[in-house]
Amino acid sequence: MTSRYFLTSLAEALLRERFASPATVQRVQQRRLKHLLQHAARHSPFNGRRIQPAGSPLEQLQRIRPVDVREMMDNFPDTVCGAEITLTEARAAAQSEPGKVARVRDRWMVSQTSGTTGEPGYFLNDHRSVDIQRGVVFARTFRDRLAWKHVRRFIRRRYRMAFVVTRLSGCISTQTCLLGKQQSGRMAEIRLFPSEDPIAEIVRGLNEYQPDYVHGYASMLELLAYQADDGALKIRPEFISSGSEGFSKAGRAAVERVFAPAVVTSQYGSTECSVLGNECRAGQMHVNSDYVILEGVDENDQLVPPGVKSHQTLLTNLVNLFQPIIRFRLTDSISWQTTPCPCGSPLPTIQLEGRSDEMLWLERGPSDFVSCSPPSLQAQMYPVAGIRQWQLIQTQRNHLRIRFVKSPGVDGATVAADIRQSFRKYLDLERLGTLVEVTPEEVDMIPRTARGQKLKQIISEVGAPPRKVRSS
Repeated sequence: MTSRYFLTSLAEALLRERFASPATVQRVQQRRLKHLLQHAARHSPFNGRRIQPAGSPLEQLQRIRPVDVREMMDNFPDTVCGAEITLTEARAAAQSEPGKVARVRDRWMVSQTSGTTGEPGYFLNDHRSVDIQRGVVFARTFRDRLAWKHVRRFIRRRYRMAFVVTRLSGCISTQTCLLGKQQSGRMAEIRLFPSEDPIAEIVRGLNEYQPDYVHGYASMLELLAYQADDGALKIRPEFISSGSEGFSKAGRAAVERVFAPAVVTSQYGSTECSVLGNECRAGQMHVNSDYVILEGVDENDQLVPPGVKSHQTLLTNLVNLFQPIIRFRLTDSISWQTTPCPCGSPLPTIQLEGRSDEMLWLERGPSDFVSCSPPSLQAQMYPVAGIRQWQLIQTQRNHLRIRFVKSPGVDGATVAADIRQSFRKYLDLERLGTLVEVTPEEVDMIPRTARGQKLKQIISEVGAPPRKVRSS
């Protein structure tokens, strides 16, 4: 059954973007910020120590010291409002059975990050927060498909939606899919096509299902476009959206060309907050500033002016009152745009620096290459306990070197064995188990990019095979 929080937030998000002014959006933002700060100061010991309740809500916010994932994890029990939950309990829940929404005590949803900022993070939402964010994402992703002429088709027959994302229960994209399946009712049918499965199996499933809508990681959508270009994938979706990573120029061009006239759009979200932004029909990324505050800052955490690319971004989630996220450090780089968007939305726009992990191609035989998307490879590391950082480098066509920094007190040899076992299962599914060498390597530190931002986790030193290189 669809919850009232989902339906209310869907309607509010849709109507506010269509009819509100920028000033109205800003008033909504400030009202929610005031409530968040008051609530967090009273009920979250960690945030109570950070908040100085004097001045306007915005003045209070800008006095709060930024926080990163490690500090939040080190103070995990004190970040939660109204419940005593340990990091160990949250971590165990995030590793629950695939195909089920990961929950602590069957009540609070827990989501896990991949660890690109230094170490994995675990974040909690109650049902109110989950359903509000789901409603906002749905309204602003499908903003141009919620007119009556489109809704009539939902009523006449069930709208088929396909999510090509990991099956792991702690990932936010998977949770969105699984919750949608539970609450979609008669208007939509939603299916998960695990991105870890062999590509031939994914293609076969999509061909049988014939989805109207496909959501997936950008690299996976690019791979599906190549499968369609080669004649293996035979689907005609009318709407395609990407999340979790940005398109390359060539990748987006391939998806738009192969699946034309389908509309292709992007969502901007994170594990800490799934409603950061949505792309409009004019190709601009709009920040959902009535539900979130993003601050682009320089190396000294000072706000950067519009048009200037930030060093990092500070996130304040205005929806999550169970585990408040206030001035949380994201390594994304943004720049605020000042020109009004031609789509007419009152929401501000940003330029977002894309995420840069690389697709890998492994060789199964002469002219027989298997593609491995970054999210599929990242999924193999989620079950491995005791890792603070990791990075995968394809040093030769069939050699994967996996560098890792272990957590204190953990045996490095055990971590290495768990990495080998996880990848062996994945490679066996692709009939690559005896052909690909996986070499874990314990290190003290993994260097970041020159800008000191998001750790590039997946690197290929050999590139794509010549016949797989596509032009834009």
